[in-house]
Amino acid sequence: MGKIKLSNEQELSIIADGIQAAGDSLTISLTADKTIAEYDEIFSEAMNTKKITVLDSAGEPFMIHSGYTKLQSVEKLYDTTVDYKEDEDGNKVPVTGTAIRASLIRPDKTEQRIASLEDTVDTLTMEIMGL
Repeated sequence: MGKIKLSNEQELSIIADGIQAAGDSLTISLTADKTIAEYDEIFSEAMNTKKITVLDSAGEPFMIHSGYTKLQSVEKLYDTTVDYKEDEDGNKVPVTGTAIRASLIRPDKTEQRIASLEDTVDTLTMEIMGL
């Protein structure tokens, strides 16, 4: 098992082979340390997922995934491979358990431009109101 670190510095445990990127989508399979609702809250906040750092066994950055800020789904997986152990002969044996899978995507350019414009309008509104 490994860990990821979100943009808000929160570290979460992932299962073996728990992160897959394909084009504009990122799938993260996490340990069931939290409920679906808790993971949904964490991954729904775009600021948390702007940068997702995969940590190695020493806690050092191994890989960084950026821009996956739009949550698609969070689901519970039963009887899935969560880790591996070695048998007496040194062969890898899968350990099954429960995991949570979060699926994220990168917003397309139009969505990014709209979000940027909304932020600008909010800032200008606050300045006009003197806040």
